[in-house]
Amino acid sequence: MKKILQKAFPKKFGSFWKKFRNSANFDDELKFISDLFIESESYNYVSNQWHILNIISYESILKNGIEKYGSEISTHYFTFNDYKSEYLKNLFKKIDDSKIINLKTDIFKKQDNFDYKNSILYNYLCLLLYENLKLTEYYKYFNHLNDKTFLGFNDPYITIDNFKVSSDKIISLFDLEKINSFYKIKENNKILEIGAGSGRLADCILSIKNNINYTICDIPPSIYISYKRLKRAFPEKKIKLLIDCENPEKLNDDIEKNQISFVFPHQLNKINSNFFDITLAVDCLHEMDKKTLKRYFEFVNKI
Repeated sequence: MKKILQKAFPKKFGSFWKKFRNSANFDDELKFISDLFIESESYNYVSNQWHILNIISYESILKNGIEKYGSEISTHYFTFNDYKSEYLKNLFKKIDDSKIINLKTDIFKKQDNFDYKNSILYNYLCLLLYENLKLTEYYKYFNHLNDKTFLGFNDPYITIDNFKVSSDKIISLFDLEKINSFYKIKENNKILEIGAGSGRLADCILSIKNNINYTICDIPPSIYISYKRLKRAFPEKKIKLLIDCENPEKLNDDIEKNQISFVFPHQLNKINSNFFDITLAVDCLHEMDKKTLKRYFEFVNKI
């Protein structure tokens, strides 16, 4: 019913933004990003569903600021606090109960902004994911992931054997394992990520591989959140918002010079052919209509 109403009487983010833009909880960077996005070609790419979720996300920032996105907005990205039985089946296959039972863990922890049911579901999922990660070679990278960013925005987590464990940490390492199974990420690679959400995968990859040229293509508030996060994660790196650069030559030059760059979707058409080594898109393509998907794949095939 909500989808039908939104289709018939669509709420538009632009109207919301004009009304609340001058709030003190929206910093200058978010205002800069949002103003540019509404006036850009990329604004025309987004779905009615995005407008609804975006208004909800901005309302959260309006109320709590950016520091609460881990418990307020993260469920729009990749933090699950509920799941179907069929999705869990593989997580149980290699688990030995006798090894889990002696773990020191606060599995009954009440997570901020989760009710008790969703807290228990989230905590138990973290435990299952952690035990499965321990069986892989990527477990050795767990300590590479910095609590300053993976837990620094009021993110839900539990403690297991004195490690602070979040689903974002573990899933990012599983994502990296899957990516490396078909394309081994190497130092000096150029990576494009479409729809980076909170920036968790970029944070993970750049924490393990230092000399990577990483470009994130996204829309607000995700691009704002991942920008703030990666600036906190890697203060020593050259990081720049290039969303106001419409000159193709300058855009390509700036991406080459910076270690982490941020662009809007329509700017992909300005990037040189064969510029990137690999394009990543996790948990975002399924939200797009066929016309939008076709446009992205045309961009990716070129660059």
